[in-house]
Amino acid sequence: MIDRKKVLILDPSPIFRRALKEVIQASETGVDVSEATDADQATDILNNETPDVVFFDIALPKDNGIEFIASIKSMVPDSRIVVLTSHDSVEYEAASIEKGANYFLSKENSGGLRLIDVIHDTIRRNSPS
Repeated sequence: MIDRKKVLILDPSPIFRRALKEVIQASETGVDVSEATDADQATDILNNETPDVVFFDIALPKDNGIEFIASIKSMVPDSRIVVLTSHDSVEYEAASIEKGANYFLSKENSGGLRLIDVIHDTIRRNSPS
């Protein structure tokens, strides 16, 4: 039996969540995708599931997304974290990586192929060869 990978997408935009989910499911087989609009919903999911990868935007309603990276790492320490954000700056990238993010990608400046590479890398990271 193949172990299904679990992904959480945390982003306030339903359009972006849907598009990213479609890209992930078209790029990888055997992936279950959960969605959250804010840190509270994400915390509820993280308390019940252990995603292999969390894709999220640091621009969260009511919460500091960079600080939330540390919360994710404390709840699911083995999860890989991919920040996908419109807040593209060296300072945000450095702070995100320092808190535990594995990747920091700009929604505007990261090409589609780079996103596909990151999806493959993070989802396949713990898969048997």
